[in-house]
Amino acid sequence: MGKEPRGQVAERTLAIKQIQTQLIRSKKLVSLGRLVAGITHEINNPLTGILMFANLTSDSPKLDPSLKGDVDVIINEAQRCAKIVKGLLDFSRESIPQKKPTSLNKVMEATLALIGRQSSFHNIKIVRDYQPDLPLIAIDENQIEQVFINMLLNASQSMPGGGSLHIQTYTEKEEFACLQITDTGAGISEENLEKIFDPFFTTKSDKGMGLGLSVSYGIIERHGGKIEVQSKLNEGTTFTIKLPLSAQGRETSAASNPAG
Repeated sequence: MGKEPRGQVAERTLAIKQIQTQLIRSKKLVSLGRLVAGITHEINNPLTGILMFANLTSDSPKLDPSLKGDVDVIINEAQRCAKIVKGLLDFSRESIPQKKPTSLNKVMEATLALIGRQSSFHNIKIVRDYQPDLPLIAIDENQIEQVFINMLLNASQSMPGGGSLHIQTYTEKEEFACLQITDTGAGISEENLEKIFDPFFTTKSDKGMGLGLSVSYGIIERHGGKIEVQSKLNEGTTFTIKLPLSAQGRETSAASNPAG
């Protein structure tokens, strides 16, 4: 290494640091997932009982009408807790992907059809730049759709006043099928950029638990892929998802535009 040019040494050092970061993050996710799974199962049982009896009480003719509002508050707050528990369970599960040959273009179009009409997307221009002959790859369509939902919602929330969202698909070095999502939002500080995939890390004080990106990271990792992120404050953020092409995917390049 002493004889290598300084630039190559720096590049190799950076690559080693990135690998170490990925290993540490993966171990952290596994350990925390096991802990969370045990806790949420213990919480879920009494929470189910609270919801059941609160609903029975709310529907009872014996209930004093003046107390109906209080019981509804109990039900609403218990349901909110149930959603939190569900999110924690989703994070803790390491379900094996049920893979089948699928087009990333079609999965993204299905995702946009599902969430594109939400109010947070009303002032956002969506630009599609799909590779029309993108090879089919072996993925779990439902899990990858969950990743896309997390990415798109994060992008829309970073542009509350509107902006543009550029979605691109392409292949890289005949090894990966890639999908890139670029927004023109608030961006992420360099300090936070290294933490965004950590469980429970969030910059949104009033929204979410900070699990969306860590769940996405785990899904892509179980698919043998990787997520990369680049961002500048007040300029926007780019997430790049890279998923491996199978041997069959390299040979068979199916027409995979949304209309196909």
